[in-house]
Amino acid sequence: MILRMLPVVVSFWLLAAHFLRYGSWLPCLLLIAFPLVLLIRHRWVPYVMSISLGLVALKWLQVTYSMITIRLIMGDDWLRMSMIMAAVVCVTLMSACVFQSRKSKDYYRVNAN
Repeated sequence: MILRMLPVVVSFWLLAAHFLRYGSWLPCLLLIAFPLVLLIRHRWVPYVMSISLGLVALKWLQVTYSMITIRLIMGDDWLRMSMIMAAVVCVTLMSACVFQSRKSKDYYRVNAN
């Protein structure tokens, strides 16, 4: 289960590194600690994590738009950066798919009554 959750943790830590780069300590610390929620074995965890990963992906889209705008104003190349950021968004969204597997649903007792 640890290897299965690795993309989820990496997605949050990648955004934490982004906030750390700009000196925003509180969001950075929250994003570093947030994957600890994965240790709770309850059926609401997959939903909370999936919604959170969706919000992380939206933040990456906002960052991408901002970076493209700055590069266009400066006259710099923006295509390679946008491809990299698109990959980051895709990996973040795909990490939410971890919670759709049968093993994850059994682990978090999603179908248990």
